[in-house]
Amino acid sequence: MSGSSYTIACPKCQTVNTVRGKAMTLALTCSSCKTYFGVGKWSKDLTTFGTSYEPVLPIGAKGKIDGKVYEVMGLVVKKEQKYKYDWREYIIFNPFEGYAFLSEYNGHWNMVWPVDDVPPLAMSASDFVDEGFHFRLFQKYKAKVIYAVGEFFFDVVHITETTFNREFIAPPLLFALEKSDDSVLWCKGEYMTPSEVASAFQIPVSKLPSKTGMGYTQPMMGKIKNGAVVSFSILVFIFLLIAQMFFSGSAEEKVVYQGNFFQADLKDQKFFKTSSFTLEGGSKSLEVVVVAPLLNDWFFAEFSLIDETTGTETIFTKDVEYYQGYEDGESWSEGSTKGEAFLSQIPAGKYHINIYPEFSTSSHEFSLTVKRDVAAWSNFWLTLLMLSVFPIGYFIRRNWMEKKRWSESDYSPYEY
Repeated sequence: MSGSSYTIACPKCQTVNTVRGKAMTLALTCSSCKTYFGVGKWSKDLTTFGTSYEPVLPIGAKGKIDGKVYEVMGLVVKKEQKYKYDWREYIIFNPFEGYAFLSEYNGHWNMVWPVDDVPPLAMSASDFVDEGFHFRLFQKYKAKVIYAVGEFFFDVVHITETTFNREFIAPPLLFALEKSDDSVLWCKGEYMTPSEVASAFQIPVSKLPSKTGMGYTQPMMGKIKNGAVVSFSILVFIFLLIAQMFFSGSAEEKVVYQGNFFQADLKDQKFFKTSSFTLEGGSKSLEVVVVAPLLNDWFFAEFSLIDETTGTETIFTKDVEYYQGYEDGESWSEGSTKGEAFLSQIPAGKYHINIYPEFSTSSHEFSLTVKRDVAAWSNFWLTLLMLSVFPIGYFIRRNWMEKKRWSESDYSPYEY
């Protein structure tokens, strides 16, 4: 639209202004004295502003959004009348798409455009569902224009002062309702990152306002969706479970040694020595199972698995405790008479085990079973725990960020 010879004289200073919007322009600010005025039958009292703002998107600049070229027609700075915060709205225009807005607050941007389809909302309701998105009321407000520059397709100053606004969000989307005594306008919007805005208008992102806080329509964790996280977590769990069942089913679990030991057999010795046993099939897991017939007692031992060819020792310990009793007419128990030690990747070879036991006053015997190639469920649970860090962290962070987002709303679904 740039380059038009359509002109309008300022009613205050008589400066001739070249109007890019031609007959579509119904209000503008004078390029010389900065007075805001309406055109033709829209002409009302002249408006001057006591402050000035420099647009970061220059008037007349063109940018491509969703494959369509928009031209910046004007900038309006609005101030909310209750909490006194202000934000900026750039009016942009495409000959085929019509006008839209690029709204910026605290460095957060939203592309907003008028829509004909009214969302399914009763006028007194605070939420609704549209195309699968749950929109909640975020704010109600009245505003006034504290600065304007450029051209407009409606009397933005006086319409803003007579309009009551409601905004509903389902990040990154929003619906905005502007209602006055004689008109109702619905707009729909979507969050844009500063880099997307800068790329659209071919300007350095450093020239845009820095982001502070959290945008009220800012999506969390990029483009990740709750459903995608849940689905991915379920798929990972199923995969791990299938893999664990496969390895458990294919594990040989061969008993390579079994023996019973009695404290009376120790005599002056300090340890038991098992007979030799052979481990076959390369490096595989080994499970050592200790069973002690305990009752309100304990048993402890240190074990040394010795490779008789290389002399390599693998040392581990195991304690077994079991207690039971009655309290308040109910029985209770704690611990077990059995304990397992799992050793991974033990090479093939000939081995024996030295056992250094500690008996209590009533514990005097135990049995030992050694199994080769045993599937470890502990690895499954450990892997599952590590992989669950992301979804758990994601939902904790999401909940925290949602509370932070809604902390700036009078209609928060969270309690504070």
